[in-house]
Amino acid sequence: MRSSKQKIITAVVLAVLVLPAVYLGVQLFAILNRPYRTETAVEYTMSDSVFADGYVVFDQTPVEGSGDLGYLVENGERVANGTAVAEVYASAEQAQSRRQLEELETQLSLLEKSENTSGTDVDMLYKQQQNALYDLLDCIDMQAYDQVKEAGNQYLLAANKIQIMTGAVSNFDQAKQELQAQKEQVEAQLGEPATISAPVGGYFVAADSADLLSLIREQLDEMDAAALAQSIESGEGVQPLEGAGKIVTSYTWYFYGTCSLEEGKKFQNVSSVQISFPGAAEKTLPATVESVELNEEQGLAKFVLHCEYIGADVLGLSLEEAKIDFESYEGLRVDADALHIVDGEKGVYVKYGNLARWRKIQIVYQNEEYMLVAEDGKVGTDNELRMFDEVIVEGTDLRDGKILS
Repeated sequence: MRSSKQKIITAVVLAVLVLPAVYLGVQLFAILNRPYRTETAVEYTMSDSVFADGYVVFDQTPVEGSGDLGYLVENGERVANGTAVAEVYASAEQAQSRRQLEELETQLSLLEKSENTSGTDVDMLYKQQQNALYDLLDCIDMQAYDQVKEAGNQYLLAANKIQIMTGAVSNFDQAKQELQAQKEQVEAQLGEPATISAPVGGYFVAADSADLLSLIREQLDEMDAAALAQSIESGEGVQPLEGAGKIVTSYTWYFYGTCSLEEGKKFQNVSSVQISFPGAAEKTLPATVESVELNEEQGLAKFVLHCEYIGADVLGLSLEEAKIDFESYEGLRVDADALHIVDGEKGVYVKYGNLARWRKIQIVYQNEEYMLVAEDGKVGTDNELRMFDEVIVEGTDLRDGKILS
């Protein structure tokens, strides 16, 4: 009896002592034999880029006006001299009447389009309706509430056409008549508000859609790199756009920016680049390098670009961060952490089955995060990486032929 108790006590003591040791061993095994992380080598295009803050400069003329304004043209729309761009409402009721009138006109236009079903079939319409519903849900999910109305209208357009195509209704004449009667009533309530006209021809920008840069090109041309950098940092000359808005009178605009001396050297002997504004005007546009000034003493560079492509998103810019792309490169994208140097040769380890194999590479372009490897990879050459190879990005004690756990 006593012997059994002693055995039990001994077993308990051993368990208490052994379990922590086992736990520690498992943890050490996991650390020393952590899983290998791989990424697939795929075709990709990368650009040698510089990010720089600067001024976006237009030839522009202010549009005077005040009061409760409603706009009659879209941002970025080209207008002629004397075109009515806005109207001034005498009361809140008059402003509300204009909004009601615009909504009624949208509904009427939607019904007119709904009756035009030529060249379509029901299956395609059901697909359009489904896509429109997904777009609507995406707008709500991303809180892009300014796009909800348009997405909803696209859904209604597809739904209405389905009713016509399936014979549920033959037309929307009654609905259009009711909307037309409402429209005439609202037009009478609206009356004839006073209008504001464009003082010159060009591209219109509403006051609530942009800031105004009061600095002109001549002033910016006189600044050296340090003075321009200080001006940009303080936001000198950028102020709210007052009045009814502005007219940009030319499709040519300029970007005055500063960057480090090393980055500035990239502009030398370069005539053209690509420019975009992350988060503000994402579309990449071609631009010409007007000038670049390197200041060794200041460690800064000042550069001027000009572009002849314009859009509503660009017209609203004043002081922005630009992304300037120089040469573009194509190749197989590989995480920069995968790079190893063995016997003076650059390469990566790839996973073949359960083995790690060494592959020499020729790097086309590299930044802090990724590198592009030449695409003509062939085992036995100076460039052995091939498309869809599983490149080992993380792992311990890598070597050619190692069995991967």
